[in-house]
Amino acid sequence: MKAIAIDKLLVKDIMSPPILTASKGETVSEVISRMRKNNVHEMPVVEGDKPLGLVSRGVMLARRNMPLSAKVEHIMVPAPRLEEDMTVLHAAEEMLSSGVRGAPVVRNHKMVGFVSRTDIVKMLPKVDELRSKRVSEMMSRNPHSVTANESVRKAKFMMTGLGEKALPVVDEANMLIGAVGMTEVMDVIWSPQASKPPNEIMGSDRGPADVRVSGIMNSSPVSVSPTDTLESVVAVMMDKKLSTLFVTEGGKLVGVLSQVDLMEQVIGLLPREGVYVQISGLDTGDPEVYDVMYEMIGKSMKRIDRILPPRVFSLHVTVYNPEGLKSKYSLGARLTTSKNMYYVKSVDWNLYKATDTLLDMLESNVRKDHEKQLDLSKKRRPGL
Repeated sequence: MKAIAIDKLLVKDIMSPPILTASKGETVSEVISRMRKNNVHEMPVVEGDKPLGLVSRGVMLARRNMPLSAKVEHIMVPAPRLEEDMTVLHAAEEMLSSGVRGAPVVRNHKMVGFVSRTDIVKMLPKVDELRSKRVSEMMSRNPHSVTANESVRKAKFMMTGLGEKALPVVDEANMLIGAVGMTEVMDVIWSPQASKPPNEIMGSDRGPADVRVSGIMNSSPVSVSPTDTLESVVAVMMDKKLSTLFVTEGGKLVGVLSQVDLMEQVIGLLPREGVYVQISGLDTGDPEVYDVMYEMIGKSMKRIDRILPPRVFSLHVTVYNPEGLKSKYSLGARLTTSKNMYYVKSVDWNLYKATDTLLDMLESNVRKDHEKQLDLSKKRRPGL
């Protein structure tokens, strides 16, 4: 396979033509029908040849009681507009920062193409710096999962909170026994039996409580090994048309490898001063919350940088009981450095305390690992 210099690769080299779009003024019902017919999860919304935003199944899952007669522009989300001469590295960063799976490509403000995560991921086996990386170096550890007896409602809640298109299904021994996807969940939620009234999307807790995951899951999930290479897992993703793969050892679930994980590997190649930071899952309209968290993370990254350079820091927040008087926050973070990858988790009723605890654990892990490496180096020196 001929290697490519990904830092020289441009958006126009990998973009696809904008075949499937939603027009301003179309109803949610019309767009849902086309998305189901074409088996797509995200569509650009356009006015003529001008891109306005994106509509996705994930957004529809998160919306509550949205009338199917509503106009699609009322539920679309902003999307980056990628220039055709932008590098793929910068496009990947824009997409990951925006939390979208794809983005329109523009020329003179007019849409001329579309780039998806898949378009970028399928190029990665040609990148020498990445092709031989092992799954264990890229996967998300301690993944969230559901059991066969749990409700589709819970699966829907977890997918919405995690921003995932698929969840692993495990038994009591954490053995992987199936997979449930957003398509199957949406089919249940959009079914006439689930709609009360029938002209609304069921995005609330009034969803189908009696439908179990066992009734809609795929009992033959695709899994990979922690020792598999990026080159081999991308081939599986492309062949099976999957954006998420489950990682198992001896049949037990040990991780998840998604296109987001691979995109993080891409932006880790982008020369930069400092660390790339991404916070996801935190649905708040208060910019001060983000300012405080970014400040806390920035100070922690500076301390870590004295030990070894951090490259990518990803923090995902899961909020429990978001409509109650008090919410509980579960935080999971991953730090990619110049040498290793670190994972930490924390839970607290106070978001800032949970963040502070998580960052303390991360710094401690980096410091311990560094000290361990120094000890090993001393032992290897002659005469010591």
